[in-house]
Amino acid sequence: MRLTFKTIAGPAATMLLATSMAFGYDAPPATITTLSFSPSASVPQLSAASAVVTVTAGGSPVTSGTVKLFQTKTAGVPGSCATQNGHAEVQPPLTAVFNAGTFTFDLAAAGLTLNTGTFGFIAEFSDPGTYGKSESACLDLTVTTGDSNVGTCPTGQNATISATFVDSPGFPLPGSYTWHLLISVHACKNLTAVSAQGGKNAWTGASYGAPSQGTVALRKATGGNNEVSIWTIGSMNTGNTVTLPVTVTGTIKPKTACGTVLGLLGSWSALSTSIEFGSQKSEYSGTSTVTVGPESCI
Repeated sequence: MRLTFKTIAGPAATMLLATSMAFGYDAPPATITTLSFSPSASVPQLSAASAVVTVTAGGSPVTSGTVKLFQTKTAGVPGSCATQNGHAEVQPPLTAVFNAGTFTFDLAAAGLTLNTGTFGFIAEFSDPGTYGKSESACLDLTVTTGDSNVGTCPTGQNATISATFVDSPGFPLPGSYTWHLLISVHACKNLTAVSAQGGKNAWTGASYGAPSQGTVALRKATGGNNEVSIWTIGSMNTGNTVTLPVTVTGTIKPKTACGTVLGLLGSWSALSTSIEFGSQKSEYSGTSTVTVGPESCI
């Protein structure tokens, strides 16, 4: 085989070189992503809070793109920026409201102000081909215990419900594990006919300890190892909190990818009746999850 090379000289070569540079080497504009919280980085439990993400390119707001919100993990469960040893996208993924380079996430609506503590968040911006990718620095949101009639109770609500980890194996590898959680119902008014219901994830087994008030029973089995249980509580006075311990067992299958987020317990809700608001269902507790290890995914 004989290869023939032709040399281009003069203006044509100059044009070819310029065209190659223009179309082959221009990188998308670099971006800067900044995260803040509204109304502040410290809010009462169950109060309104938003994550506000501002993205600029060359000092001007971006006109397109998407932002993902990540929550930092400490030993596999949500933790602060200082103690984090991993992070995972908030589940279920949140949808931001976009306006002139600003992406706003409603944290309260997603159940991210249900539990007290300090939790780190990271925002990641991307718009392939249009802008360069960037992420914010980690920023802590502190959720504090507020007044029982105001800070922990959204306006117009009979009751609130949350699910928190008591202890948890951090970043579990494939194998069998046990997790302990606590479901809590808080009365915002004097209540009657209080109950809570929710389910477990199909891949886990859940057993319930003795509740601080009331009884727990299976409501229905929906097939595929899915079950819905009901916790009958009864009457509660304003400011009271009742709890239900939950033990979850499960086996993580071999070859499950590092960083996979697994649901341990489904969302729960509370039903109750008050003189002020009548019969009402609370907001959901949010899904309890764990992240498959090891701590640093390679």
